[in-house]
Amino acid sequence: MNQDQEIKIESGDANDFIIDLNKIIGKLIDKKEINEVCLIRIKNWFDHKWLNYSGKSVVEFRGGGGLIDSSLNNEWREKITVPPFNPNRVLSELFFRIEPTHNKLFEKNLYKKKESNENIHNRISAYTKNGMFVWYSSNTEINQKGSLMIYIVQDDNIKTFYVSFVNSNGWKINQTKDISATELENILSEKI
Repeated sequence: MNQDQEIKIESGDANDFIIDLNKIIGKLIDKKEINEVCLIRIKNWFDHKWLNYSGKSVVEFRGGGGLIDSSLNNEWREKITVPPFNPNRVLSELFFRIEPTHNKLFEKNLYKKKESNENIHNRISAYTKNGMFVWYSSNTEINQKGSLMIYIVQDDNIKTFYVSFVNSNGWKINQTKDISATELENILSEKI
């Protein structure tokens, strides 16, 4: 991964947090031999509930007096979808390729206004067969906490995980989901 393919430090970012994210991303690209990478900057911190979250579906039911009513149900679908962050929270989407591919779908923006029912069908595997999608939080200098969520797509196999960090005398792993803190610490301690 070269400098053009790294997360850039922007206003409000904690330098050490971004350095750690770039190290994790770079190591995963090398280890998994990833060809396509998408970096998605999210406004402020987000929690682990976004991992594999598909969105809300509309469920209709008969209410009192035979009237048809509806409600929204949260969905975590078996087929992994693009997490339905509100497009207002998506500060940027950066796409790059490690190796040239002819995949025109890869650089299609993930976030545009759509209905909730459309979001639950927006499968991540439609965008790449060998790629990594990285969601990370902004304003880490102010918030003193940060989020990282990664989806790795390799053919029909999709691996996803979430990590939160806190700045307590240095940036430390706070919480993980679907990856161990030990595995991440090993990645961070490896020499570049």
